Amino acid sequence: MHLIKKQGSWQDWAMLTIRTLWVVAVIIFMYQDKPNFPFGMVLVALLVCNSVPFLFVRKNYAHYLAAECLLAGGLSLILAYHYELLRLFPPVLFTIAFYSRGKSHLLSLPIAVVLFILSAQGAAFVSSSSHPFWQSLTDALFFYGVSFALQKGAAAINGIKQKLTVINEQYSILEQYSSQIERMTLLEERYRMAREMHDTIGYSYTSLILGMETLRPHIHSNEGEVKLLGMLELARTGLQDIRRQVHQMDPIEDALPLDRALIQLIDDFKSNTGVRLFFRTMGEPYPVMKQAKLVLYRCLQESLTNASRHGQASSIQVILQYDPAQVMLQVQDNGKGKEQIQYGFGLTGMMERLSALQGKLYIDSKRDEGTMVICTIPNQTNEGSQQIRILLADDQPLIRESLRLLLGEEKDFQVRVAGTGNQAIDLCEKDKPDIILMDINMPEMDGMAATKMIKETWPGIRIIMITTLEDISYAAEALRLGAEGYLLKSIHPKELAATIRLIYSGGTMISQDVAHQLFQHQNVITALNPYDLTERELDVLHGLTEGLRNKAIAQKLYLSEGTIRNYISSIYLKLQVANRDEAVEKTKNEHLFRS
Repeated sequence: MHLIKKQGSWQDWAMLTIRTLWVVAVIIFMYQDKPNFPFGMVLVALLVCNSVPFLFVRKNYAHYLAAECLLAGGLSLILAYHYELLRLFPPVLFTIAFYSRGKSHLLSLPIAVVLFILSAQGAAFVSSSSHPFWQSLTDALFFYGVSFALQKGAAAINGIKQKLTVINEQYSILEQYSSQIERMTLLEERYRMAREMHDTIGYSYTSLILGMETLRPHIHSNEGEVKLLGMLELARTGLQDIRRQVHQMDPIEDALPLDRALIQLIDDFKSNTGVRLFFRTMGEPYPVMKQAKLVLYRCLQESLTNASRHGQASSIQVILQYDPAQVMLQVQDNGKGKEQIQYGFGLTGMMERLSALQGKLYIDSKRDEGTMVICTIPNQTNEGSQQIRILLADDQPLIRESLRLLLGEEKDFQVRVAGTGNQAIDLCEKDKPDIILMDINMPEMDGMAATKMIKETWPGIRIIMITTLEDISYAAEALRLGAEGYLLKSIHPKELAATIRLIYSGGTMISQDVAHQLFQHQNVITALNPYDLTERELDVLHGLTEGLRNKAIAQKLYLSEGTIRNYISSIYLKLQVANRDEAVEKTKNEHLFRS
């Protein structure tokens, strides 16, 4: 009878209203024809007996059916035989049929039909005429059938409402996902343009400054005139390059091989600065993808600029090495060097460019011995030669299917899906995947518990937690359990694919925002927060103390209501409280928020 408890309360009120109107109407009409019964007493008794069974409909079906038969049915029989007040039992039969489910019809149908026939026959029941009996039986089955059909219609409406609720939640998640992607894309593009402009301007104007320095002794000679023309040409070329960057045009001709592009850059730099430059390639050249070519081009620009401007180098050696596993760019100068390198905007940009392609940056510098910069990028031309088996565990069908389709476009990925932590464990035992993308909040068994069990049983399987929760407590727990990565679902699909390959090859990855919170603010949060509430949980708790409902908190924090409910459950667990009032009271008593 658990299905009964899932009915909406509006249905109870509808049934009670129908029965009340029916009883009042029948008694009024009967009193006009036969005013020989106590109207007030009968009406009150009928209303009470028809209302009491509704007290049991949500608790116990057997008690409800007994109350209907004994109270409403019994009183209908008494009134039928003593006062010949008929047609009082049809709404009772109608209600019994509406609330019966499954095998309960085997009991409720015969009881309700018999009571209907007895109440309908009244004093004429002892008559030998068979027509009223069959007529009453037909009426009883008709009423029962109509109510049964109405029950199915109500169930269909409830099913549609539940599906609409799920669709609305999924839409909210997708809306949040879309807004995060849009925000991150805009920020990424702004930062990309800043890096491009920095590299282009830094390289061009460093060359101009060094060229002007060498021009001083020859300002009135023919050689000075030539140098001046060269610098003017460089300035014009730099201006065109900046314009191309503003219009998002690639500064490197796509058809130009990597070594030729680097040689062209070196020749321009050497002719305008007077610095001696030596370039050579090692290994058998192979095609390098456009993104890698641009990254190495920018890294060489930044390295030459730093060697000349900061290192004051007079000689620079550049080596481009083609290895089957990676392409490596090495820049070594004879400048001043430093014992400790400070990562400014340029070096940070180099590192982030390389990291986006799973590359690495190595810098070795010693005072008065010069600096060596090594940039490596994995060879992507062999992508797809080795298949990576991926298991995607997420309870949201729409997100699960979207990620499956996106990752399925990668030719070296084989993707399977699971909807719960238990299903993920079963598939691990059956297929032994290489990588698991694990959601945190899932039914039956959540992602944390599944990660713990998988790592204990199959430690070689690498796990990436992928979630909407930018929560350092979850990230710390995931890393403690052995997960190799913690990413947000707002990550770009190509970046996710690159991260999967990185972790498959033995690396680790944490979302930049989460890592910043995890390593920069952990001590502060622990000191001011005895219950280890995250910043987002503190925001939600603050909303609770202000008396805001879940919807208002969600709008204030630009999150979905489902996400807010997840945070509230986590807050209750950490504060060891059972409800909202206890959480607010404990917050105020322990002064968790400073005024």
